[in-house]
Amino acid sequence: MPDPRSGWFLTTINAVRELMVQRLEKHSLDPEAEREMQLALEEIEVMWEELQGQADRLSREHRRYQEFFEFAPDAYAITDTGSNVREVNRSLTDLLQVGRADMLSKPLSRYIAEPERAAFFSNMIGATHNPGPKPLSWRSRLQPTAGPAIEATISVRVVPLRRSGVAGLCWLFRPD
Repeated sequence: MPDPRSGWFLTTINAVRELMVQRLEKHSLDPEAEREMQLALEEIEVMWEELQGQADRLSREHRRYQEFFEFAPDAYAITDTGSNVREVNRSLTDLLQVGRADMLSKPLSRYIAEPERAAFFSNMIGATHNPGPKPLSWRSRLQPTAGPAIEATISVRVVPLRRSGVAGLCWLFRPD
């Protein structure tokens, strides 16, 4: 099944194809114009089938990525540039003893031990403004919702936009 986000494109192509069929049936065209219209419809159908195949492949890839991310043994989060959580995997929710819904759209900084937050923000800003090919890593303490702080290595890298800028940040947490 195609990814719902690509559905609008496939729906639009199908609507154009249907409109062409309706117009062809309504108007009597000279044989040459009718033949050209039929050829155009066949080309649209071929494009439609190719697009559906590509949408199916993309959907499978997306599911595979989601499963890989969700069940990775390392703790990961994806945030916006303000550290608000967009995605989080099971390893991190287990480590921090928090539910996924409680983390989404909340600042990741709330799970950093209070004395470590200034360094967290400094490193986050540094990674955002000076993205390099390697992640920025440092040691810090994570603060689960219950229990003592956990010593960990935190790594952050920029998720770049296609042409320029920063789409978000990818975080890796490795407890000691």
